[in-house]
Amino acid sequence: MLRFGNIIIILCILANQHIYCQVLSEQKTTNQFKVVVAEVEIAGRIVPLANSYSIGYEDNAIELTLKSMPTLSNISYKYRIIEDSFEGDKVYPWTNLKEDVIRIDTLNPAIYHFEIIGISKHDNIQSKPIFVEFKIEYPWWRSWWFWGACFVTLFGLFYGRERFLKFWADEEQRHYKQVTELELRTLQLQMNPHFVFNALNAVQSFILTRDSIAANNYLSKFANLIRLFLDSSRSKYITLSDEIKLLSLYVEMERLRFDNKFEFHLNIAPDVNQFVDIPTMILQPFIENAINHGLRYKTTQGNLYIHFYNQGKYLVCKIEDDGVGRERARQIQAKSRKGYQSQGLKITEERLRTFNMIADSDIRFSINDRIEKNDEEEADVGTLIEIKFPKFG
Repeated sequence: MLRFGNIIIILCILANQHIYCQVLSEQKTTNQFKVVVAEVEIAGRIVPLANSYSIGYEDNAIELTLKSMPTLSNISYKYRIIEDSFEGDKVYPWTNLKEDVIRIDTLNPAIYHFEIIGISKHDNIQSKPIFVEFKIEYPWWRSWWFWGACFVTLFGLFYGRERFLKFWADEEQRHYKQVTELELRTLQLQMNPHFVFNALNAVQSFILTRDSIAANNYLSKFANLIRLFLDSSRSKYITLSDEIKLLSLYVEMERLRFDNKFEFHLNIAPDVNQFVDIPTMILQPFIENAINHGLRYKTTQGNLYIHFYNQGKYLVCKIEDDGVGRERARQIQAKSRKGYQSQGLKITEERLRTFNMIADSDIRFSINDRIEKNDEEEADVGTLIEIKFPKFG
């Protein structure tokens, strides 16, 4: 019995010792300290305590004062910085503090997480880590909104400059076209007295020869032609159909004036669009030149041919006469008219050049001898004129 009682006592002692050790262990864990931030100073100013701070790039001087809870005298501290990066977190090495203050003023604009741990020097126990976040803002000239505003401003300046230059270029072009159109109108008005002068000379000739019937007939045709001409002169363009009517009436007047000295032959190809627009009073001076400087000096019956046909992208008007030719006409005029030169073709050349400029067109014309004259022959050479109008559409 005694031995059994001793065993019972020993077991009780061992059980009490185990319970005591367990209590001591729990007390040790319960008494573990923690670290807190006692004070935060940013750029020399104490700020309220918080878990995160957002500061300007010029206020990156940071000072953290630490303390332990409960307050212990044998505590040291260490910290490390974790920087947020587009390539991943950048972890700096641990830094041991000699005092309870963290001072740093070398941080660039970014987001930083300060990880702080306290260490008990007596039993080498570490506290749980605490984290404090600092977001250092970029300077305003490195912010996205600044660069966005710069881009929008520069784009606006360049766009405004281009619009301004285009506006003045368009204005200059508009004024240039206005001046050129006035020049074209002036040249067109110069054709009026030139044409009227020749018509009145014909009337004067009939009156001097006392041919009142021919004069009256000529004046009727002249009045009708003037009406057609005035109607067409209000615009820069005339349909080919109306131009043919005007030219036919003009040639009839010239035949009457020269006592039917030549025959008139008009040929229009079936595929020619007679409603196409051409410049007003362009063809008349060429026909006048063929009659007055070719057929007029012919001793026999002459012929005037006018052909309209399509040639690729052009509408072609071909004017032919079997008159004396350009060289012979110049010789005759030099003797009889004392150096007088017709202004009709010169004015027409200026009109065509001006019209091509303002309408961005490409009207062409050429004047050549109709046949090659043999020195041993006395045959009339004649003249061939081709006017090419570009087709649109």
